[in-house]
Amino acid sequence: MSQSAVSIRYTRALIDAAQARGVLDLVEADVQALSELLHASEDLREFVADPMMQSEQKRAVLNELLAGKIGDVTLRFLLLLCDKRRERLLPELLADFLSILEDRRGEATAQLAVAAPLSSEQEARLIAKLSAYSGKQVKLETTVDERLKAGFVVRLGDRVFDGTLATQLNRLRQRLASG
Repeated sequence: MSQSAVSIRYTRALIDAAQARGVLDLVEADVQALSELLHASEDLREFVADPMMQSEQKRAVLNELLAGKIGDVTLRFLLLLCDKRRERLLPELLADFLSILEDRRGEATAQLAVAAPLSSEQEARLIAKLSAYSGKQVKLETTVDERLKAGFVVRLGDRVFDGTLATQLNRLRQRLASG
């Protein structure tokens, strides 16, 4: 998540507009769908990022592709981005939208990399500890990374908790060397 000043300004404007019209849940669903679409389509990512294409062309293509498939507030937001020549920021804006909305709801998503899948009990204990630490309701996005050998790495916001075997062995080696 980038959280650049421009991205935050546009993202907050979209959230405020959606709340004012009572369609925040619809816009959130649109943003999630657009994020998945951008992630899945390299052609769309290249189209959005192309600085040589005129804004009117991008408006026309986005309007043709998305009209009737996403909500009016979301579509108008995308067209505004084209008018302001900010459409290249779309991936960042979508990620920031979800992050800010999550934060406003008192939620947080932690990225968990593990050497082997955790049991449901281990996962529940980790969620409880991370929730107590952050003061937010934490959700886990778990990936299995066999390169870790043993242990886990958790990223919660800008904080990283490294409980890997390699890190623990390095700490032990440093203590033995220094003492």
